[in-house]
Amino acid sequence: MTELDNSKKTLCETLITILEPGEIPLTFDYHNRTIHVRPIATALLQWGYARDSLAHDLWKRSTDSQQKIEMLRKLLRTCNASMVLPSAESGFSDDLKASVNSWTKDFYLDLLLTIMGPSQTPAASDRSTATRSQTAFKRKLFDRDGVVSLIGGVLDAYPPPPGMIHFSTAPLQAAHIIPFSASSHEELRQALSIFAGQSVETLFSGSQINDPSNGLLLDPTTHSSFGSFRFGIECRDNTYRLKKLYPDRQLPPTLARYNDGEELLFGWKSHLVPKPSELLYNVHLALGHVVRESNAFPMIVAILRDEEDFNAGNTNGDYWLATGASYLERKLRGLAASNYSDRDGPDEEGRLDKRNHVVTAG
Repeated sequence: MTELDNSKKTLCETLITILEPGEIPLTFDYHNRTIHVRPIATALLQWGYARDSLAHDLWKRSTDSQQKIEMLRKLLRTCNASMVLPSAESGFSDDLKASVNSWTKDFYLDLLLTIMGPSQTPAASDRSTATRSQTAFKRKLFDRDGVVSLIGGVLDAYPPPPGMIHFSTAPLQAAHIIPFSASSHEELRQALSIFAGQSVETLFSGSQINDPSNGLLLDPTTHSSFGSFRFGIECRDNTYRLKKLYPDRQLPPTLARYNDGEELLFGWKSHLVPKPSELLYNVHLALGHVVRESNAFPMIVAILRDEEDFNAGNTNGDYWLATGASYLERKLRGLAASNYSDRDGPDEEGRLDKRNHVVTAG
């Protein structure tokens, strides 16, 4: 790794310093929208699960040529052995801008759009296999956690047995912590591995995506909030705690009545079924922090709505061309990297709700 004078700050702190607001804009266009890079990149470096892993990946891209190295030297000067920005006139070179922009796009837009976007529907010939797989996944979660969701206290939609009539009912869904789309998208798994600071390839390949360690039972409304990162679950020392990422007024009643940090008892019914993965819950929670701190959610919803309109033929002219180019580029990159070998399709997976544009994810 190329070294610059950095005796007091970590690499992550140095990169955040470089990205501090200045007069030189860091933006790129996507779907006819101007994406501002600084708040996104800074949120990744400040809130990512494995900050050092993300920082090293950005540093590698930003020091792969001597020209970029020299520009970084100009951007930083030593003052009492710490890194500070000089005057904004020096700016970013075009190739250094391109590195930062592409890194932000890969780890932010492409990753989150894939995670929060519509699920991949199995081919017609695979639907029976998909249904069986999803049913088996849900049955394992019932065996582990019972028929009442641990978040929301909602009883699966059957006639309540005696003594349980006070529970609200809804068809509980087998929600994935990391969504089903990861099983068919190698590039997404690679990005998640860098975000997590360790390989997660084997956790999401093929049928592993439906392992109980990647699942929990939720009613549809709470599932939507989980998929759109309104809340997450933190796991420390085998203890699971609910973590709210937004105020109660922005959460459904099933969540608002809980205290932030309240403990959740996964696996109380059976210890034979694997509990949710500590790593996956904490990675999901870190993604939620990045979404919140970068104010990403409205933009993600707008882009997914554009793609929905594009697929429905409701866009035209330059807008159609810009939306279509961005959308097709992202899909082709996913297909090129895909090693989709197990079509265990998600009957209850995340999707963009066409009625109210609520993003949900598995």
